[in-house]
Amino acid sequence: MKNSIKATILACLVTASSLAGMSEVLHSTRSNRSAIPAARGSRAAQLVAAERRADLKLEEVHALIASASRKNGVPTALVQSIVATESNFRCDAVSSRGSIGLMQLLPSTARQYGADARVPEQNIDAGTRYLRFLIERYRHSSSPLKNVIAAYNAGFGAVDRYQGVPPFRETQGYVNRVLALMQQYQS
Repeated sequence: MKNSIKATILACLVTASSLAGMSEVLHSTRSNRSAIPAARGSRAAQLVAAERRADLKLEEVHALIASASRKNGVPTALVQSIVATESNFRCDAVSSRGSIGLMQLLPSTARQYGADARVPEQNIDAGTRYLRFLIERYRHSSSPLKNVIAAYNAGFGAVDRYQGVPPFRETQGYVNRVLALMQQYQS
């Protein structure tokens, strides 16, 4: 099973990086034939592997979530709910704002936690560590869980500025959806 997880994680990484750099590879191989041998060893091989890739199986994603949750002391149901809301458990999800992967990490957040957001295991671990940071930050607030969830969506600056869940329709809906999913995952 361990090799299966590694293979699917690699396939997920290949797909995410391939989609991001596909036009670059196609342009370089069309315009500069001398680039083809280098591309075959790297990007071209990744593109071929991406065509054959299968998404991470849901149970494999849940295993990664459970592992990161235990390691970082964050409730599994919270991480599952964030992943479900952010990417619907898709490792290749990319937002219009540039957030990447299962937990939709911004590249700056991934760097801050020493992770490659395109690698599912690192993405989930970094996102879970960020949740741990938010839990510690808001543990003494009047609505700690809501503030953690709101900060994951809108940023802790917005939660601090409004001293709670910001009055943003998107963030308020996000908090409600994550809380509803948490109830489902806890049952």
